[in-house]
Amino acid sequence: MDFTTKDIGIDQLDLIKPLWEKLNQLHLQDSKYFKEHFRTFTFEKRCEKFRRMEGRSIKIEVVVNEILGIIGYCITTIGQEAGEVESLFVEEEFRKDGLGNMLVGSAIQWLKGNNCNKILVGIAEGHEEVFGFYMKNGFYPRLTYLELKE
Repeated sequence: MDFTTKDIGIDQLDLIKPLWEKLNQLHLQDSKYFKEHFRTFTFEKRCEKFRRMEGRSIKIEVVVNEILGIIGYCITTIGQEAGEVESLFVEEEFRKDGLGNMLVGSAIQWLKGNNCNKILVGIAEGHEEVFGFYMKNGFYPRLTYLELKE
């Protein structure tokens, strides 16, 4: 299958909503301690931060198949302290095609091109199975935060 990638603007975030919702369902399914968070988390709530950002500090890249449409995306941001791969998703049937690696590689290149010396990715609790993928892309665990659950 043929794929193309392209960057989209913040005003086009809704194009990735169906994929983000699949990612949130994965997090809900995988979570041991924060299921309620993912159960009530919405795309609109997740995007509030992104919609406030300036265009130069956010990159939204999508993978497009001409028949199926958007089959993957990566949202990358530049903050005051670091750059971050904020959200990444590729449809399950395409996960062995290197699309995730391509998206993460593009994100890293963009962040380095914008002089980010520190590049992070946060992994949702319960979703640790993706550590291997990120380690292949140069990310390693450095610090673990625990959140008080009330």
